[in-house]
Amino acid sequence: MEDTPRSQTISTENRIIVEQATHKLKSVKPNPGDDGKPPMLVGEVSLIKIAMLARQNPEMTFTSLAHRIDLSLLREALRRIKKGGAAGVDKVTAADYVYNLHQRLCRGQYVATPVKRIWIEKENGKQRPISIPAFEDKIVQKVVEMILSAIYESNFYDFSHGFHSGHSQHMAIKELRENCIRNNTNWIVSADITGLFDNIDHEHLRDFLKLRVNDGGIIRLIGKWLKAGVMEEGNYYRSDSGTPQGGLCKALHNPPYAK
Repeated sequence: MEDTPRSQTISTENRIIVEQATHKLKSVKPNPGDDGKPPMLVGEVSLIKIAMLARQNPEMTFTSLAHRIDLSLLREALRRIKKGGAAGVDKVTAADYVYNLHQRLCRGQYVATPVKRIWIEKENGKQRPISIPAFEDKIVQKVVEMILSAIYESNFYDFSHGFHSGHSQHMAIKELRENCIRNNTNWIVSADITGLFDNIDHEHLRDFLKLRVNDGGIIRLIGKWLKAGVMEEGNYYRSDSGTPQGGLCKALHNPPYAK
């Protein structure tokens, strides 16, 4: 199998998942806005296979991932960030745009744009920086997030609710309340790391990712986003450390608690 040096045994549960995904492919109706052809969902099935391998092999390092960024995944990323498919003033449709983006990714011509930084007020009177990436970067980041999530989801503990699929802050509050009642807790200490996102070491982050994702194409894409820089009030600032808050590739911000 292309993502692992040894043959994998697929369990009955995983066979059912693949069969359901295959059934989904066969049952999709043509989209009138796409020349009457059914949408390509090959990439979504690919993510299911990645997730199966990640669950079966918690210590496995994936080395062949970048080629999975195909047209189907780019279209799905476009849909998830809620971009309409109508042509703009330049008469370029979403389908044409995604195809062009895919070609540039394949040729290594994709270039990350510096993020736009704005500041929002916090409850304590201080300000929090938020970075807004270019729309094209959002699409590619969303695809990489989908791939990384398929791998890292299996590493999350059940009590880890941040950026965990199917979990929310409400679940975290409920679990905290129940544990406090159960254990008769009288004190809660809240701690935070000052300037965490602004001071993340890029090299350390890459080394951490390579423990499970050692694919040159994915690592280069992440490097482009880390080094793209920041635009604020017309001024450009280099990014030698830290990650922008507001990007879609959440795995760069909140790595899961490893089991």
